[in-house]
Order: sequence, then C-alpha cells, then structure tokens
Amino acid sequence: MEWNDSYEKGLDYVPTFAMEQGPSHLNFACVSYGIEPVPVDEPFTYMELGCGLGLMANVFAAANPKGKFFAVDFMPSHVKAAQEMAEGAQLDNLTVLEASFKEMAEGKIALPQFDYVTMYGIYSWVDGVNRGHIVEFLRRYLKPGGVVYVNYNAMPGWTASLSLRRLLREAARNQQVCTKDKLAKGRELVQGLVDVKARFFTQIQSRQLDYRLQNLRNAADDNYHAHEYLHDGADPMYSIDVMREMAGAKLDFAGSALLSSQYHDIYMSRAQQDFLASIPDPGLRELACDHICNTPFRQDIFVRGRRRMAPARRRQWLERCGLALTIPVSQVTPLLEFPAGRFEVEAALYQPIMQALLIRPHSLLELAALPELRQRAVGFDDVVRLASLLHESEQCAIFFLSAAGVDRRPAERLNRLLAASARESDAFQVLASPLLGGGLRSGLCQRIAYDQIVHNSVAHGNWVAPMAQAMRREKPALEQEQDLGMAMADIAQGIMEQRWPIWKSLNMAPQPLTDMG
Repeated sequence: MEWNDSYEKGLDYVPTFAMEQGPSHLNFACVSYGIEPVPVDEPFTYMELGCGLGLMANVFAAANPKGKFFAVDFMPSHVKAAQEMAEGAQLDNLTVLEASFKEMAEGKIALPQFDYVTMYGIYSWVDGVNRGHIVEFLRRYLKPGGVVYVNYNAMPGWTASLSLRRLLREAARNQQVCTKDKLAKGRELVQGLVDVKARFFTQIQSRQLDYRLQNLRNAADDNYHAHEYLHDGADPMYSIDVMREMAGAKLDFAGSALLSSQYHDIYMSRAQQDFLASIPDPGLRELACDHICNTPFRQDIFVRGRRRMAPARRRQWLERCGLALTIPVSQVTPLLEFPAGRFEVEAALYQPIMQALLIRPHSLLELAALPELRQRAVGFDDVVRLASLLHESEQCAIFFLSAAGVDRRPAERLNRLLAASARESDAFQVLASPLLGGGLRSGLCQRIAYDQIVHNSVAHGNWVAPMAQAMRREKPALEQEQDLGMAMADIAQGIMEQRWPIWKSLNMAPQPLTDMG
C-alpha cells in the first residue's frame, strides 16, 4: 500500500540551512518593512512544516532556548533523524512529530498557537490538496500577529524549465524501480534529446535551463533532483496566486525574506523602478516585479494581521539591532552578490564599517556614529541599508542586541554533535550561533577543527590528519597525500587565525570537554 501521497519517498531530502527561516531574520525583515514583529525578548512558539532531517529546526531551537519549537514531517526516516539529533543535543525545547499536512490541518494533534510557522521546499513541491491543508493549518494555529515564511519555485523564471521537469516526471512514471534508477531513466531521455539537437534545447535561450541541465548530470545530487522534479502535482507558482491562497488564512503579504528586494535600484533601471511604482495593487506589483527580474524562486513573508509601524517606532526597533562579521577578513569584498544582481558598495562607506566589525560586533547606532561616516553625512537609514545588504550577502549578520545574554549551552551541545558528525559525513554544513539566533554555514574542515578543539586538541597542527582523512572521503579523486597534507595545514592555520575570532564574537567558540562540565 502506498502512503507517500504523491511525494517521491525513495531518497531522504538533502539537509540544508537557510538563515531566512529563523525567527531573528524574520523579525528584522518585518521591522525593515515597517511591520510590527514578534516581541524578541519574550518566550515564543515556532513550527516548521516539512522539516526533513530536522537540521534547521535543531539549529534554531539550540540558538533560541527561550523559544518552544515544533517540527513535523510525514517521512518516518526524516522524523527519526531529527529526533535523534535533538536528543543527542539535549534540546528539551524541540518536539519533532510524524504527521501529514492533512492530520495537522484537522487538529488531530494537540498543539499550541504559533508565533512563527515556516516551510522550506514545501509549498510548490506538493499538490493543491496539500497546499489547502497547509493554509487550513495556518488558519487554525497561527496567532494574530504571527509570521509565516514560505519559499517556492516561481513563475515566470521557471518557464523554460517546465518541459525539463515534465520529461523527467514522465520518464519516471510507472517505473517499478528505485528513485535513483527513475532519475537515471530521465537523465538518459534528456541527454538523448540534447544529443540529437532537439529544437527545444537549441532554440530556447535560458540561463536557468542551462544551469538545470548541467546540474542534472551530477548523479551525486539525486536526493535534490528527486525532490525538485519527481513529485506529482508539484509545479512552480505565480506570486499573486500564493498571496490569494494565503489570504484564506487571513495572511497579509509583508515582503520578501531577501532584504535586498526592497532596494530596487540595485537590480532595476530607473525606468523599471518608475514603472513598478506606478502599479497601485500590491499583488499585481509583485507579479510585475517577477517579470522584470524573471524570478525563478521566491522567499515570502506573510503576517496574520499586519500592523504598520510609525517611523519613530520602526527606528526604536532598529536601534535594538547590531551587525557582526561572519566571514574571515581575507574574504570580505565590497562587491556583493544577490540573486537578482550585483552591487558594489562605495569604499568610503564600506571600509569604516568593516574595520569596526573586525574588532567586535557593533550596534547599528554605533556604526552610524563612526567618525568617518558622520563626516560624510551618512545617515542611520544608510547604515541600515548597508547592514541589510551585508547580511544577505552573508559577509555579516544582523542580530538583536538582547541575544548577547542568551544561554550558550544548548548551541554548544548541538555544535559538538554537528562537528562530530563531520568525521563520517559532510551532510550538516552549519554550526549554531546564540548571538545570531540561528546558524553559520561551516565547511567540512571548520567542523573538523571545531571537533578537535572540543576534544582538547587545541594545537592546529594536530588537525591536519583528520581534515585530510575527511577530504579524501568526500573527494576520492584527491590522491596526492603530501600536497593534500600541506593544503590542510594551511587551512588549519587559517581557521585558528581567522575563524576562531569569529566564533568567539558570535558566542559559539568551542570549549574543550573538560571545561564544559
């Protein structure tokens, strides 16, 4: 008997981390748009629908011990993995449930009302019936003033790739084989059409389609491919349709979780900006914006009972925020990359801020008061704009100043677990930060180093062998052991000199087990 409800269940979904899904980011985004956020200094409730292996739910729960977190998935293998991670990190503020969206919508499980409900890789990957269940769940369980994060494959950016999805789905249909073999059948069909120069592939000019064709050739990403292409009833959506569906739960569109989206001058011409501003209807304006940008993927924030703040109130909230550096100084650059384009920050504005952040995290007010900025009449709103762009580029991260006093121990426990897992797998590429209320993307070598420090190996020369072993496991083609060892030695030294100060500033520096009690 099939229980998958049109979901391709043959492969576990690839674990991922998205800072945009965290309560701290969602609160700042609301403030940025002038919308009253959820109070940050009080206990709150948070639900993640379709949590997969539970990486994000665990990270957010560990970094926000005041919050009460729930996560649900209907794949038993996903739920078990998420539960084991929470148990291993002793996170008593996270409950992981196995249930379908239908069961959740019908209220069959005792749940509180939620301040936040988020979903990653869900809404355009399920059919209309399940989307209806999601909306009903939001109607039933989201608090007035509650915040929803939802991302989805979007039109018109997906237009050229729709035929690719249909080819893969039809090649897999009625195949009594494992998911990987289904994808292999589809890959063979698509490649055959490319080889015979099918006019669809020769005449359609699309960077999105070219990217997807290239990525499809990598069978190592089949966990992602199965989720992206094989689910029945799953299709990209127009933003205006998502807004109309969310209205069924009394949700108002707040804005994009991508903070750069509010600064149209970054990625639009003056004529495009003026044309967009001439459209009074918000839904139609977003749809037009998607056509200007040919948007293939959206990350939207909705609020139940959106309340606009007066400028003075918004300013008060922004004064409670700070900015912290999240990458080594060797990687900082004024050329910022965004999904919709690139933006180069003026050096006279960028350099004083980055120099201050190299010393320690600063409040936005402190940054606005830097003498170099005051001399150039740079205002507080200019600093907020740059902080938002640096945050999205992941060179820096915005945080709420009250997070400086958050209990670090839950994040330390989870980070020990995530770092230890790097000995066997590169799956969980993040470490939790209590200051950020979320996580910091962390590569394999960084997590190996973290693990070594936890186990009292502070001398970075001792990290080289486990790093090299992990790299050979993940990249079997690496055969030159001597060259690899030298490279790992340089990386180990770089981690100690450049990553360690960042870990300390974000309240996530690893402590040896003997010091942790």
